[in-house]
Amino acid sequence: MTTVQDTVPQPVTTGDEMADLMRFHRDTTWTGTIAEGGAGPGTPAMTATGAATHHRIQDGRWVVGDHRQEQYLLDGTHVESRQLHWVAGWDPARHEYRAVLADCHGHAEVMSGHIDGDRLVFESTGDPTVRTRLTWELQGPDELVRRKETSVDGGPWSVVEEYRCTTAPGAGGHSRSNEAVRTFNKYVLNPLMLRLAGRRHWYAARIEHVGRRSGRAYATPVAARPVPDGFALPLPYGRDTDWCLNLLAAGGGAVTFDGRRRTVTAPRVVPAAQVTESFSPSWQRMLAGVPEFLLVTADPPDRGDTDA
Repeated sequence: MTTVQDTVPQPVTTGDEMADLMRFHRDTTWTGTIAEGGAGPGTPAMTATGAATHHRIQDGRWVVGDHRQEQYLLDGTHVESRQLHWVAGWDPARHEYRAVLADCHGHAEVMSGHIDGDRLVFESTGDPTVRTRLTWELQGPDELVRRKETSVDGGPWSVVEEYRCTTAPGAGGHSRSNEAVRTFNKYVLNPLMLRLAGRRHWYAARIEHVGRRSGRAYATPVAARPVPDGFALPLPYGRDTDWCLNLLAAGGGAVTFDGRRRTVTAPRVVPAAQVTESFSPSWQRMLAGVPEFLLVTADPPDRGDTDA
């Protein structure tokens, strides 16, 4: 006997397909490049940094991604704060993955996908003039490469964006990828960034601190944000970074921000909610995943500071 309940479609059950999809949908941070014309006709080449968080909905049937990205010209000028939302899951009727993306430019698109080993690929559905292909390639337990390609009028695929992603650390701890990023920043990126850190109109400040064991003087680039009476210094890798521990041990140091050098004192670690309300909306989005900040009190600008 057929009942009314028998005629009502029931929710699909989740299987191995979603478990396989989740290998590619990690909470990550990334750096990458955008080719000339990659953000639209006539747009310049850019670099980018970003972060994504993911969670599952409807008893695990879909995964939702919240992507945030900051984009810069090659000279370091900030161009745009970009947001994108992504919903993906397994379509048992079509025997393929389906996804919908929506970005801050008003662009929304339905895509179909498949997994081939350690490679996930989504492509535009239908027959649009400009087709998009998104690819995730696993490079290791904590690393993946993500690419965006486009094809116009059925022409060849061209890579327009490429990002190297690392798994974000869990709350209160550091993953292996996080330690690798810290090492890369310390020995490769930071020395390069110090050439610009602290200059006028540059987003990164120069933090001067004294080694708590060595007694040596150090300088580190940090994305400091001015707050009433001082600066808030984000701690994306936790409070056990060397520059943070050194400032805490010494009771202060110096910050050069927007061309002005300030002696800073009274360092203390505070939750993000205590300082982020004073940030601009774009900086709130950029630092949304940072749980703690080092708050310091700043003296008046030091004599002899420059507007370099």
